[in-house]
Amino acid sequence: MSTLAELTTNIAADLKDAGNVTWSPEELARAVRWTLLELSRTLPRHASAVLTASEDVREYALSTTGIMHALYVVEVWHPYTAGDPEYPPRAVPWRLLDDDTLYLDVDTVSQGEGIRIFYAHPHTIDGLDDATATTLTSEQEELVCIGAAGYAALQRAQEAIGQVNVTSEAPRLWRQWGEQRLAEFRRRLKALAPSQAPSLDTRITWSTQQ
Repeated sequence: MSTLAELTTNIAADLKDAGNVTWSPEELARAVRWTLLELSRTLPRHASAVLTASEDVREYALSTTGIMHALYVVEVWHPYTAGDPEYPPRAVPWRLLDDDTLYLDVDTVSQGEGIRIFYAHPHTIDGLDDATATTLTSEQEELVCIGAAGYAALQRAQEAIGQVNVTSEAPRLWRQWGEQRLAEFRRRLKALAPSQAPSLDTRITWSTQQ
């Protein structure tokens, strides 16, 4: 898997700016960050965590489960036995009272019972925001490069307004090129999205902190 430095090198090449004359590595990293979040919202990583219930306690801090920077919670099972999972799984009603508090909307909660929380969280890129691993597939890396180039071009189009350029059409041309790249990124991203993925308005967002 590629590092941030390798991805920004590819993006700079796509922008015909291999020497980073127009875009600094920091500016390209910011474009990668925007693109990665957009990709993560459509094709997130999925994981689960288990915590132990306390007698008659229905509110639990998600931060105590080790869940960090989750995008949203998908489902909650309770009670849950790790060594001998119940079948069928006992999915229960739940809601978030705030960014960190999960509320189990159930009649009873017994001491020692398991609560299994399924959630989605963002992808990471080695070298971006202290991440030490890249979780993207090769195809997803290519999409990030396409989208980041688009964001960078739109940034350049905005900066070019009012500046002396080789042609007065520079802002329009940069904007047009950037919009084309982002359109391609989103078209290909949509094609990869699971057909049964929940829509954004039905997901319970926990955090989009990067």
